Amino acid sequence: MVKAPTNFQPIDVRKGKQQTPAPVRSRYRKFDIYRDVQQFYHVDDHAIQVAQTDHENFVDLIFHLVYSQNYQSDLEKARAIFRWMTSKNMYTIKFKGKVNSGSPEEVILSFQNKQGTYARIFETLCRFSGLQCTVLTGFAKGLDYRPGDKFKGSEYNHSWNAILIDGQWYLVDSHWATRYLVSEKNQPENLVYEYDDFYFLTDPEQLIYSHWAHKSEWQLLSRPISLQDFENLPLVKSYFFKCGMFFISHHNGVVQTKKGRVALTLGFSKPTNFTYKIVFTSNNEEMHQGQKLKSYALQHQGKNQTTTFIFRAPKSGQYYFTIFAQLLTGELGVKNVFTASAEYKVIADATSPDAVALPNCSDSSWGAGIAVDQIGLVATPTDGIITSSNGKVNIEFKKTRPAFILSKLRKNGMREEDLEQCISEQDLGDRIVVTANLPQQGEYGIEVYGNDPAKDGETYTHISQYYVHFAPQAEQMKAFYQESPERRHLSPQQQAELEGGFKPDSAGLSNATQAMNLGGNQGYNQDDDLPPPPPELLQQQYLYGALPDGSGQAVMNNLAFTQGKGQPTTYAPGTGEAVSVQQQKANVANIPATSSPYKVEKRSVGQQPPAVPSNFQLVPVRNEKSSTPPPVPTSSSQVKPNLDAIDKQVLKSVDDHAIQVSKSDHNSFRDLVWDLIYSKNITNEIEKVRVIFRWLATKNLKEMNFDHIQAGSPEEVLMGLKTGKTTYAMVFDTMCNYAGLHSKIISGYAKGADYHPGMKFQPGSNQHSWNAVYIYGTWCLIDAHWAARRIIGKQAQTNVSEEFHYQLDEYFFLPDPHQLIYTHFPDENKWQLLEIPITLEEFENLPHMKPQFFKYQLEFVTHRTAVIYSRGEINIRLRYSAQKLAVTFNFTICFENGEEEYRGVKLNRYGMQESVGSIASFRLRLPIKGSYILYIYAKEDTPENKENVYAQVCEYKIVQEDSANPAPEPFPPCSYLNWGPGPSFNRYGLTTYQQTACIFTRDGKAEVQIKIPHQMQFMGKVKSNNHSDGDLEGYVVHRVVGNTAFFNVTAPQRGEYGLEIYANDPVKEGTTLYHVAQYVIVCNEDVKTTPLPKLPPGYLGPQSKFTEFGLSTASHHDPIIHLDTNTVTIQIRSEAPLRVTGNLLAVQDDSSEVEHPEFIFAHTMGSLITFIVNLPHTGFYKLQLYACPVNDSSQQLPGVYNYLINCRDVKQAVFPFPKQYAQWKEGCFMYEPGVIASTTGPNGQKISRDRLPPQVNFRLMIPKADAVAVVAGDDWTHLEKLQGSEWGGVIDVEKHYGKNTKITVNANYGGDKTSYATLLEYTV
Repeated sequence: MVKAPTNFQPIDVRKGKQQTPAPVRSRYRKFDIYRDVQQFYHVDDHAIQVAQTDHENFVDLIFHLVYSQNYQSDLEKARAIFRWMTSKNMYTIKFKGKVNSGSPEEVILSFQNKQGTYARIFETLCRFSGLQCTVLTGFAKGLDYRPGDKFKGSEYNHSWNAILIDGQWYLVDSHWATRYLVSEKNQPENLVYEYDDFYFLTDPEQLIYSHWAHKSEWQLLSRPISLQDFENLPLVKSYFFKCGMFFISHHNGVVQTKKGRVALTLGFSKPTNFTYKIVFTSNNEEMHQGQKLKSYALQHQGKNQTTTFIFRAPKSGQYYFTIFAQLLTGELGVKNVFTASAEYKVIADATSPDAVALPNCSDSSWGAGIAVDQIGLVATPTDGIITSSNGKVNIEFKKTRPAFILSKLRKNGMREEDLEQCISEQDLGDRIVVTANLPQQGEYGIEVYGNDPAKDGETYTHISQYYVHFAPQAEQMKAFYQESPERRHLSPQQQAELEGGFKPDSAGLSNATQAMNLGGNQGYNQDDDLPPPPPELLQQQYLYGALPDGSGQAVMNNLAFTQGKGQPTTYAPGTGEAVSVQQQKANVANIPATSSPYKVEKRSVGQQPPAVPSNFQLVPVRNEKSSTPPPVPTSSSQVKPNLDAIDKQVLKSVDDHAIQVSKSDHNSFRDLVWDLIYSKNITNEIEKVRVIFRWLATKNLKEMNFDHIQAGSPEEVLMGLKTGKTTYAMVFDTMCNYAGLHSKIISGYAKGADYHPGMKFQPGSNQHSWNAVYIYGTWCLIDAHWAARRIIGKQAQTNVSEEFHYQLDEYFFLPDPHQLIYTHFPDENKWQLLEIPITLEEFENLPHMKPQFFKYQLEFVTHRTAVIYSRGEINIRLRYSAQKLAVTFNFTICFENGEEEYRGVKLNRYGMQESVGSIASFRLRLPIKGSYILYIYAKEDTPENKENVYAQVCEYKIVQEDSANPAPEPFPPCSYLNWGPGPSFNRYGLTTYQQTACIFTRDGKAEVQIKIPHQMQFMGKVKSNNHSDGDLEGYVVHRVVGNTAFFNVTAPQRGEYGLEIYANDPVKEGTTLYHVAQYVIVCNEDVKTTPLPKLPPGYLGPQSKFTEFGLSTASHHDPIIHLDTNTVTIQIRSEAPLRVTGNLLAVQDDSSEVEHPEFIFAHTMGSLITFIVNLPHTGFYKLQLYACPVNDSSQQLPGVYNYLINCRDVKQAVFPFPKQYAQWKEGCFMYEPGVIASTTGPNGQKISRDRLPPQVNFRLMIPKADAVAVVAGDDWTHLEKLQGSEWGGVIDVEKHYGKNTKITVNANYGGDKTSYATLLEYTV
């Protein structure tokens, strides 16, 4: 038992002075915070162990759970509490001694007598862990709720929590996370207690379907919904969102049919199968007149990842329509089942006029679903509903790899055998066509069964089915399936409008402000009972990080966003909240536009400037009677003057003019100002500021001279830069003053070249000055010095000038005050220009961000302080706009003293970077206690930006307060610090379902599947800190099957391994392979695994001549074959006559190989070449196939295909095949005997001689032979010619057993009738 130190006393966060932020929806979705619960592996494991421990009091409990681990992040604390609560039996918890009234112990124990709640316990644990948390009460759709039920009274039936993590509110329901309903039956006896991660940091747009907070602001929606709206939403289970499902047609839980029919359409963004159940609401009965109610509904897959359920009610009345889903994860060892996901109440107004049971087929889903794709077929049509007015139906399946199908015709009331003659399949090589001639009008079902010869043997599996309606067109147009959105030619969103979903007002949906005004009768018909759901409920498909495909974008464009929600959000210091990132186009009404570019004359260096008119006078703006306007904070949503207010061609001419002016030397400041501004009559204030800024950034001020310099003159200010008496800010201010612009010199602290995170600012150090300039009524900021003298690279650690590199940095021209505050802190708070100024302490704690951070529109998802304190692993996350920019990241780690290695290992190896969706994560596990610096870099990765180098975007100081025991190991020694798919992955057009770079083994094995657009070459490497590359060669194997490349890794033992994947396009790139991806394979299991034999890259599968010779696999398309027996038949097809042979090599334990050509037999029938392989013992075998065209005179047979066979069991004794001579390999075929058993050889001792047959039948096909004879010793037996090229006969072999007699098959091909060529040779 862990006890708290005697001086430990947790502080109740409510007793602090910290102000609780208002309830506002977090700017981050759950998937931004984490995508894989494995991220919390160590936190969860600790919490579960604590839950298995009893504690004497609350202090010991909270210390053990939270403080003993020294969790630094709010997220880790919240997670530990959540997992403790979902693991602890609250009915058995107890404390020692007396429990005081109002104590935390009393709160926790109160649950046992039904006086307390999970929410109150969760809130108590959070309070004493330094987390702000509140209890929310309201109504929840629990076990006994069914669609259409009404909540009565004001006694709320449930409570849950809102918790503040990193300044953002999130929703948590630890009770429902523990009480997870597996069965669809909403009855207590079906309740299964199981942890459900869905209820941790649940998105408000998802939780609102089941949880309604009576305090509307705690719904955390931009537009809260009423109780009536909540009651009317469909009943949704957590699995609905796990599958990425969302409602399209009906957002109401109660649905009315029209003439007994209704079509319910859902979308989904992850590979999912569906089924459903229908019962009467009155008695839960699912039968009607001997038929399941389910048979009165048709489910079919639609376009753009949608599925539709069309119901034709057999009678008027009320039904519950429950939808089940099955997420197809593709994970090894995961067995998926259908799980209840959503439920409607359907009120049928009448019996549907065509209400009959659907044809009795095997499945509930109609159409070409995922199973068709998995077998490598492409179906036409894809729609599950086929109509015919003449009784003829054709369905085509295009092959992407070899496959076979069978089809069955079904019709209620007709026998299967009578229908069998009405349907057929025709295999046309590259496609299979199913043809049906329907005997009479009516409704039919066509079932299609598929066979993947690579793995299915003789088994055929149901892969699709089609509903066929044979009727006149007029009858078809009245049929129930016309309710389908595809049949009605409607987009899903149009269907939503017709079915009572969201309806925009007449102003259109492009105006986000209009979307706020959806109250009253706007946005829905006055005849409707309820207003539409809030826009968030229509955007469920966008809660999962990615659109299903590009076609979905149109739906998004038609959605109304509430104000400020239609734009990306970012954190802005000085506002205290998330704010919208404004679009770049300025819209300041009082900025005049220059109509045409300025005419610019090109100059040479040192060229004389134009003469100044004698009557031109400099008039400083501060000498006039008008006073300088006071600084006014600008709101983060306010559009400020920026370069987008200037025409691009005008801007280019302004910049060019400034550059040309910088080439000339001016006698006086008056001459300079005339030349720069007034000679071109520049009156636009932004253009004035710009031309001064651009001239300052271009001119070498240290080489500038004036004829006369008087004390206090502008010339003295400019010349002062040479001696350091003045600053860029003073020069800029002076030039603005004489250009008619109000400006201000701002002094303060700046995080410059010598700054490092955690530094405290003291008077006299890190002093800097910059400017504010007044442009068309708005104070704007500018730093001409940093713009002209940008430092590239890491922080300066020396005074040597070579460490500095300079170039213009546009960021410091009119930067947003909410961004500049990260690096510039004015002495006067008012010049922060923020609504809520920050303190110096807050400035010191802000992360050190560089201009590129804002260029790439990055945001902090976690860790918003300059210094991070850690006792374990750290995961820093940034968000970027993946839809707008292709950004790649990198990082470096060093000790605070600059050292970059620990015990000879680069510290970078203790970190990994991964980008998933729009989140870049940096996972660090630092080796020892101490202070580190983390530099994060980014660059835009586009084809036109190939030369673009990484630029630093931010840096952290990390204080590792404790060292783990044992010390953490570096990540596996792979080529890059970036894990997951790399830039070349997308360049080759590759895709994968693997969402994260970390893959956890099951039974020591892991698999990565990559979809490929065309034939490519691949190679896989396994890397480890504890094994050499050579030792690991046998632990990864890859092969290409159809359009998918498979990489299988076997972990030799517990630990971490790196999987590097290389690829190329052999047509364009020859034999050089390029790095495309790398993954971390984590094995947390104690396993005994057998490595695969070491194979050279590209060994498995088709070789270069395979396609050239017109070959294709006919049986085993996967080059890795696992057998639970010791014989296998493999077939390939050829387009032209070939000479073929094969070799079998048994791989020994020491990696040596033993050839067994006698256990492989090849023969040919037409275009089908068959290899029969017998395996004498268990183990791995390499099967190498060779071929060449018959007319090839070289007699060289190159390798065309290689298999790896794993024989796991010997089920029968096997004997050597006959030796095959050259002419046998030219199209001959053996029907029997194959082998002749013998008492000699490897299995001879297993055979009793008296069981051997005295005679053996021979039946062979030998093209072009005139005569065939079998010779046993000296005995000749001529075979009879049967039909075609077949020969047969019976041979006496009894007297030859045990004598090593040669039995040969010989053929005469004409000419000398005594000349026979030997084709086969047996030894008995």
